[in-house]
Amino acid sequence: MKKSTLLIALLALAAPSCQSQMHRQMLDDQDQQLAAFKTDADNLRMARDRMMAENAALSDQLSFEQQRAAEIQDRLTLREAAYSQQDAEVADLQLRLAGTGVEVESRGGFIVLGVDSNLTFGSGKAELNKKGKETMSRVADVLLENYAGKTFWVEGHTDSDQPKKSGWKSNLALSVNRALSVADYLVFEKGIESSAVRIAGHGEWDPKEDNTDKVGKAKNRRVEILVLP
Repeated sequence: MKKSTLLIALLALAAPSCQSQMHRQMLDDQDQQLAAFKTDADNLRMARDRMMAENAALSDQLSFEQQRAAEIQDRLTLREAAYSQQDAEVADLQLRLAGTGVEVESRGGFIVLGVDSNLTFGSGKAELNKKGKETMSRVADVLLENYAGKTFWVEGHTDSDQPKKSGWKSNLALSVNRALSVADYLVFEKGIESSAVRIAGHGEWDPKEDNTDKVGKAKNRRVEILVLP
């Protein structure tokens, strides 16, 4: 009887201790769960912040690319308008210079007026003949009317045959002097400002056609006037 009473007393004393230990274990488990939840929440916030930063960067990049695309489109539109206007100018010049032997074309953004040297110069000569002066007079009238204030490049060209009896040391010298004759006529006879005229000679080094036959050589002997934009 005494032993049973003692056992019951011991159990009664141990019960609160076990309950307290279980309670502490539950609290520890809850603390661990809360800590895990907090870590997960922190990780989610960090991931959210990274995504927001990436989205902001992508948005800035998109805005930049859209702006670039708009600028490129604007430039293309302006270029197309310029080409369209230049095509119209070429057509008008071709009509106005019809019958003069002057070829008008658009090349590399320039309006180019090409004059056959066979019509404007004697063989191996650098002085404009009568026909050449008449042709350049018509050309000058058009330049003064349509392109006042513009700059003009006058460029001489020859075929590949080397000068023999003409007295020129090279085709380059002949082409430069032919360009100079045209420039002098435009300035001193027609009144184009000298500051608006530049000259260059290319000799045989910038052919328009093949130099292997007479037809090609004839087309390569030319003076071109480039109207700068």
